[in-house]
Amino acid sequence: MTTDLQERIRLEAALLARRAQRPVGIPVLPRPQYPCAFPVSPIQQLLWQFHHECPGESTWLTLGGIRIYGPLDLAVLKRAFDAMTERHESLRTVFRTPANGTLEQVVLPPSFRLAMPLHDVSPEQAEAVAEAVIDEPFDLVHGPLTRFSVLRLAPQEHHLMLVQHHIVSDGASAEIFITELAALYLAFAAGAPDPLPRLAAQPADLATWQRERLDEATRRRLAGYWTERLAGADPLRLPADRLHEPVPSSAGLTSQLLVEPETMQALRRLGKENSATPFMVTLAAFQILFAWYTGQREAMVATPYSYRDRPETYAPIGAFINYLMLRTDLSGDPDFREVLRRVRDNTLRDFEHHQLPFNDLIEALGLEPATGRYVLIRALFTEESDPEVPLDSDGPLRTEMIADPPWHHALRDFTLRVTTGEEGTHVVVTYRADAFTAQRAADIAADYRDVLRLAARDPGFRVFPRNRACPRQAALGRRRRRGRGHGRRAAPAHSPGAGPHPPQRRAPGRLRGPLRVLRSRLLRRPRLRRAAGQRGEGTGLTGRRGPR
Repeated sequence: MTTDLQERIRLEAALLARRAQRPVGIPVLPRPQYPCAFPVSPIQQLLWQFHHECPGESTWLTLGGIRIYGPLDLAVLKRAFDAMTERHESLRTVFRTPANGTLEQVVLPPSFRLAMPLHDVSPEQAEAVAEAVIDEPFDLVHGPLTRFSVLRLAPQEHHLMLVQHHIVSDGASAEIFITELAALYLAFAAGAPDPLPRLAAQPADLATWQRERLDEATRRRLAGYWTERLAGADPLRLPADRLHEPVPSSAGLTSQLLVEPETMQALRRLGKENSATPFMVTLAAFQILFAWYTGQREAMVATPYSYRDRPETYAPIGAFINYLMLRTDLSGDPDFREVLRRVRDNTLRDFEHHQLPFNDLIEALGLEPATGRYVLIRALFTEESDPEVPLDSDGPLRTEMIADPPWHHALRDFTLRVTTGEEGTHVVVTYRADAFTAQRAADIAADYRDVLRLAARDPGFRVFPRNRACPRQAALGRRRRRGRGHGRRAAPAHSPGAGPHPPQRRAPGRLRGPLRVLRSRLLRRPRLRRAAGQRGEGTGLTGRRGPR
């Protein structure tokens, strides 16, 4: 055998070995005729249950929105929206339970079209009309589960609003929708063809593939990990002001505070020094604060985890998340760095076992389904970033994201998010109005910001020092003494002048760059980050995302 032939055989063997290590592609299921019925994913099953626990309420949503200034061609916009409906099966999916009682997702034909209502409103009417559009309930059986509306405030100002049920979308979906809609609009306006590459798979394909991977042995292995991981841990206790009503209301409010850039820069350096992500750093601070509040040293808190970690999941609009219960061990006498290392190590292991469906976790923990869904996700934490939505054009249009929608609901009793975007980093607390007062929510946000400041300034501080007069305890003690006295537990009162950060309008930015730049960005779409945020786990009207 010649040397060349031997080298060729060696190279081919190496290539085959490398190919064998690549993940197997997700198979695309046949669609012989429409409508087509497919199994649902575990998260869709969970969201179906959540939906029917709050019937008639506009709660489990994802939202996206953008303001456009300039001559918007509504006919071209509708053509682009129709192309999106044809491209993404999730925009034309409904759900049903046939005679056998097994929930199915039903995909309508590509020729199906969604309406694009146009509302002529004054600037004073815009918020009320937007709130009405958001609050209209969804019918999961008859659909549609996506609403795309245009509010025309003036001939040169339009607000585009995307409202989707969470069962067909997640936090990244709003970013995908707005980015691809912009690409289609710019292409069609320029007389060019559809610039988007074909999707490698649709949500129905992914749901079937996911269920096939979760065989009985895999479920047992994952359930064993989580039952051992969470043994002896209690759900996070909340310093709520009021006892629960028999049926909690979904009415909710939000309080937010700006975190100084120098604090976040110091925390990012601290994370890099300890091989920890911003999510891990901020989760460590969250666990410490609530240990101070409640005395719990091994509490668990929910966080959403996005499994958009395969090429086939980068581009489809759909619900690709799971809920994980993260437990932090604060036993002993740790300093902040030690807590961060514990959070880092535990989180990495937990993320490696993210595939167990949340309903399976409830069963493994021996909880009744409805009780488990409420108790385990009563409180949620996430760290997230505003979306990157490139809208490149040499034309006359200018845009800005809609950051604060008129949405007054809460998916759970308490959610704390750390959000980072062009306007800086904010601590955002969303809460049920029948459980917390506005003052209590503002106090929690302020206390959490103080923990971030302390960790940035002195990451070696002891979490439970013997000297109770240390600066952090003194600060919390002062707030407790100033407490308003409302509720069962007096929460720390808010620092003077540290009120919720007021909503800011993002300055309209001129769209830049040729259409080819946007198309090239779409073709090399970056890997979406793991997990999501709030309002449908990962959406404000900005479609925020989570743990990185």
